[in-house]
Amino acid sequence: MKKILAAVIVLALSAGVCFAEGLNISKPSEFVNYKVGTQRGTIAEGIAKNMLGDKAKDQLTTYEKATDVIQALKVGKIQCAIMDEAPAMQFVKNDPEVLKILPEALTVEQYAIGFKQGNKELLDAVNKALAEIKADGSLDAIMLKYKEDPTAAKPEDIDLHVGAAGGKLYLGTESGFPPYDIKVGDGYTGIDIEMCALIAGKLGKELSIIAYPFDSLFMAVNSGKVDMICAGITVNEERKMFTDFSEPYENASQVGVVLVKDYKAE
Repeated sequence: MKKILAAVIVLALSAGVCFAEGLNISKPSEFVNYKVGTQRGTIAEGIAKNMLGDKAKDQLTTYEKATDVIQALKVGKIQCAIMDEAPAMQFVKNDPEVLKILPEALTVEQYAIGFKQGNKELLDAVNKALAEIKADGSLDAIMLKYKEDPTAAKPEDIDLHVGAAGGKLYLGTESGFPPYDIKVGDGYTGIDIEMCALIAGKLGKELSIIAYPFDSLFMAVNSGKVDMICAGITVNEERKMFTDFSEPYENASQVGVVLVKDYKAE
């Protein structure tokens, strides 16, 4: 039996599989002692680099999607993760015996829609539409629906206003950021998608969705490949230097995620 178990472990390690074990990490400041994972190009990556300093080159791994970060945590490639609170809450909700969020938030932030600098006409139109869906309760209803259940809607349930007389409004997003942006089959759902569909309708346009890795979104909007970007994008002074932003539509924060202390992968 011992020989069989040893052989299984050797095979697993040769395949790049790690066996995760929960650690007694109680606050984000302890992350400096462990391997940290974040989504590439996000505020979380900057926080991790500042936290780790010279250790970042050895202890920080970045991934394309938030879902990839969580998978790496669960199999032991990293020991802790930094990410936006809302997706972290969804991951923990799905695996409460495996994952937990540390109680100490790392930042307080706001999400907004991004535009190429100088596109004031579209920015003003979107801000007007955004104010209307805030005032009539539509945005709150979307938030509540997806935060309670990210699978609450199918892509075909969302009216993209196909064939609208005003032409197309091209939205750049990313697809692994529940409950804001979720790829389902060949379509997309989530808070950002349904919110932008409502905005497009108020502008008399059809919403056309194009997915990119998060760290490519700013290049996509500034090069004119899309009209606007929305993917849980935090507004900060650095980003405002090369991108214009709408009024905020959501308050957010960055949090630390770790494995439950008693968890061991089987």
